[in-house]
Amino acid sequence: MDIREFNEALYASSNGVIVERRQNILLPIIILAVGVALLVLNSFIENGSDANNLKSALVLVGGAILLIGVALCGVRLFGGGAPYHTKDNCFLVRRQYSFDRAQHNEVVKAVESGEKSAIDALSESDIAGITVICYYSPQSNFCAMQAFAYEEFVYKPQTRMVVKA
Repeated sequence: MDIREFNEALYASSNGVIVERRQNILLPIIILAVGVALLVLNSFIENGSDANNLKSALVLVGGAILLIGVALCGVRLFGGGAPYHTKDNCFLVRRQYSFDRAQHNEVVKAVESGEKSAIDALSESDIAGITVICYYSPQSNFCAMQAFAYEEFVYKPQTRMVVKA
């Protein structure tokens, strides 16, 4: 079960409704700017025995926030995109369900119906004998899902990808 292969199949089967898109970079830039601001604020505090702890805290927190901002910017700029629903103007939500092998028939029936509510109604298990990958739009009835079973150290498809628009 490779998420990239699942996403590629989703893009191909949606006739341009689902496309790969990167998330907005504005939030990581704001985080990065906050880290820089804390480091700049540190330089304005005078050295002295009373301010040493404050200066150390500002360097630690500012440096950590700066590094987090740099990492998030890198992921948003150079990382892979996420499935985006062009008609709803929103990113799809990915949910992974885990079920026991004893529920195989119910899971397959629920996936083939294409209804997310049918999958939600089933009781999940801590052991992922059967896994269902589901992408859905929070703004419409769009749902794409497929069931996989864990066999011989890999997840093998149990159903075809079902897309309900």
